[in-house]
Amino acid sequence: MRASYDIAPTRPMPGPHLNGLVTRRFLVDYPVPPSVLQPFLPPGGELALWGGAAWLSACIVNIRHMRPSPLPAFLGAEFNYLVHRTRARLPFPDGRKRDAVLIIEANLDNSLFSVIGRLTSKIRFNTRQIALRETADSWRLMMREKSGEALYDASVPKSSVGGELPPGSLFSSTGQADRFIAGVSYGGQWHPDDGRLRLIPETHSPWKVLVGSSLTRRNAFLEQLCGRDRAPQADHAILITAVPHHFPIFGVAVRF
Repeated sequence: MRASYDIAPTRPMPGPHLNGLVTRRFLVDYPVPPSVLQPFLPPGGELALWGGAAWLSACIVNIRHMRPSPLPAFLGAEFNYLVHRTRARLPFPDGRKRDAVLIIEANLDNSLFSVIGRLTSKIRFNTRQIALRETADSWRLMMREKSGEALYDASVPKSSVGGELPPGSLFSSTGQADRFIAGVSYGGQWHPDDGRLRLIPETHSPWKVLVGSSLTRRNAFLEQLCGRDRAPQADHAILITAVPHHFPIFGVAVRF
């Protein structure tokens, strides 16, 4: 893949790529002690902090019409994914460090697409049951093991969603939270077993961000990091709807 490592988030993806429509995207954002995320960094990586905290985001997405860019939308596929991620400065193949998303755990609800994602992007997807359910009053965000065990369960009340952050947020504005949490183009996953950082860009059409509050009933991954009794509630949830996204077919690797 030949692409600028400084590609802007809203720049069209160069070359052959994948297109998809993100119908709904939630970023449920948790402030955590930096020490709990430090072990997931590649050599030379640095956590990005805000308000003295590192930020673990549960990024839950429904994507439709995913297909190679030359194909029409009706031939595309639909699936859900949930990625636990944080903001970090990561080393790139040209030797520079850049702000990026560090993918800590990746989950997808279709076993075939999990395999395809592993083969192309080299991101290691787990296959799990993921659902975004809408009621008259709220959105319910859930992930389960195939056995039925609940791994993630959170709700976002519709009455809380708008342009202003919930009271007590560590961010001073919605734009500030959006830029820090989502204002980068590259994501990466560190594979210590083979000494490689896998990097993949993602760009999108301009979006409008809404924010709201979130009640987390279960986040097994966060509980594993912090302890069940010390796992924090979310500072806020970011909501994005109906935005075309663009992904490369293959990623790049940094070897250590």
